[in-house]
Amino acid sequence: MATKYKVKTAAVFNGQPVGSIIELDEHVAKKYEDLKYLNIIEEVKPKKKSTKKKETKKTDKKKSSKK
Repeated sequence: MATKYKVKTAAVFNGQPVGSIIELDEHVAKKYEDLKYLNIIEEVKPKKKSTKKKETKKTDKKKSSKK
């Protein structure tokens, strides 16, 4: 999985105005930081997915017996 970074633009970048904070992949962020188009603020950590299972309530179907 590619690392993502929060970056602050120092120039108009991808249609975003100067000073915008956006998320980019590691390769793109480092490339444009070297060109002074943006500054890397921080690394975005992936969110953990919860593994809890939802409890389902079973409805009892009463069979009506006709005699």
